Amino acid sequence: MRTRSAAVLVAIVSAAMAVGVLAGPAGADPNRAKNAFSGTANCGAAGSYAFVVNSANGQGGGTENNGSQAEFTPAHLSPGNGVFHPTAFNLTFRFTPAGGGSPQMFTDTSSRKNQTGNVTCTIAGSQTDQAGNTFSLSGTVTGWIS
Repeated sequence: MRTRSAAVLVAIVSAAMAVGVLAGPAGADPNRAKNAFSGTANCGAAGSYAFVVNSANGQGGGTENNGSQAEFTPAHLSPGNGVFHPTAFNLTFRFTPAGGGSPQMFTDTSSRKNQTGNVTCTIAGSQTDQAGNTFSLSGTVTGWIS
């Protein structure tokens, strides 16, 4: 009887550990990643999402040492586990310094060679750093969702 109880206990503990290991990646939170940027996206018939972009986790030089790949960083979509792969964008970036200084703005457009994707999203996002400076972006992005 003890052997059977021990076997059942081992099976239950093993199952609980397997669920914990398998659920780990699904429970990952890109919103809490270092240097993540989040916002909202309205992609028409494809849906509305919250998105998170985490370009090189703040470790890369972006376009300085990687061609143009940093500007086309995929975005994690929620709800669900979709990934938006941008191929073209028309975005306005705005920086507002802490303390009410004059905001700085610029618009950037770009598209990949051999552009693919037929999903266009209107996006907006804003983030404030520890010093109180605010960075925001808004505009449209075209690409595809996987």
